[in-house]
Amino acid sequence: MVDDDPISQKIIAKCIQRSGVFEDPVLLNNALSLKEILANDSFDVVFLDVELPELSGLDFIKAFENLPQIVLMSNMKKYAVDAFEVEVLDFLPKPIEYGRFLKTLNKLEKLSKVINDNKKDENIFFKVNGKLQKIKLFNILFFESMSDYVKIITKEKTYVVLQTMTKLQNSLPQNFVRCHRSYIVNLEKVDALDDRVLEIEGHAIPVSRSYYGEIKNELRIIG
Repeated sequence: MVDDDPISQKIIAKCIQRSGVFEDPVLLNNALSLKEILANDSFDVVFLDVELPELSGLDFIKAFENLPQIVLMSNMKKYAVDAFEVEVLDFLPKPIEYGRFLKTLNKLEKLSKVINDNKKDENIFFKVNGKLQKIKLFNILFFESMSDYVKIITKEKTYVVLQTMTKLQNSLPQNFVRCHRSYIVNLEKVDALDDRVLEIEGHAIPVSRSYYGEIKNELRIIG
């Protein structure tokens, strides 16, 4: 959450805590600090004040791409029109009331459900035993390299296809990450990281030293 007013920070922090939806929020007082944070971490939503020093909330949205969902906040309702034009998730008038805050959370929940449903419907086709086999990306746990072949591991079944890991990696969405020269994992299926071993549905997947830092950055680790 980004707001240069300490009182507003406390109000939104209490709303977040009371809702029980998020972990402890990151509190910032300027948009430039937010850009630095986003370069190293990912968030589902950012509550962003419009009137900030150096760079306003609106200017921040216009200046940068690939931002998480944004909720703009202001005590000036005229900014609601601007919020609509930059296509943010919602506009919260200040001082923020808890009931209105819950409406914003409801919008976020509905959007997340749509995104997750779309992910579940994404398919990829592999040539298996001479035919093109459709496999849902959501069901894939990990890929394992075997020379010129790749094993596709799902919870229900294992497929073997003629494929290279490099070509495969370039055709997969961002939640599939290389953790070893022989493994690509679906981060959404990771149950645990123990030292340099990923646990996925009872499988133990090694993490190379060269990929360890990237894996830790991709996993949302607290503490």
